[in-house]
Amino acid sequence: MKLIVFKRLLIVCLALTSVFEAGARTTKPKVYFKLLEAYTQRTVAGREGGMANTDYHFVIIWQGAAYPETFFWRGENGFLPCNIEKVSKITKRTANLPKGMDYQVLEGMGDQLKKGDTLILTPVKGGKFAVPAEVPEKAKNTLFFKTGTSGWLSYAVKKIAKKQDIMAP
Repeated sequence: MKLIVFKRLLIVCLALTSVFEAGARTTKPKVYFKLLEAYTQRTVAGREGGMANTDYHFVIIWQGAAYPETFFWRGENGFLPCNIEKVSKITKRTANLPKGMDYQVLEGMGDQLKKGDTLILTPVKGGKFAVPAEVPEKAKNTLFFKTGTSGWLSYAVKKIAKKQDIMAP
């Protein structure tokens, strides 16, 4: 009799344990892109008296099914729209490429973005853009983006490297 009661209690305990484990599982957050590198790079004027310009760049591999509609960078200097360009890593250096340039822009991108494409995002300076209500005011060093099927999504950039200066012609 005691053995039967013990077996039934054991079965109930195992059943409850499996129910609690199943309820504790969470779904993985959806991954839209992988950040390969984030960096600043200064372009130095090739002639005397020219102005130097420092830009932010974010190189990503797009992993979402729907392509990105827009990207914005929320840095220390406001909410800036980003140019989105398809790029490839430069493997063979030619004489006409400046030192410090690691990616080459591919022409004719259009709406042909797809999963696995390498993209470079460059914030565009100038102009005033209203910050959407969904974007937290305190968010800094964060990429905000939308796809055709999503609302505003964000990705906090933790480390931004400083790359070698590029000398303009």
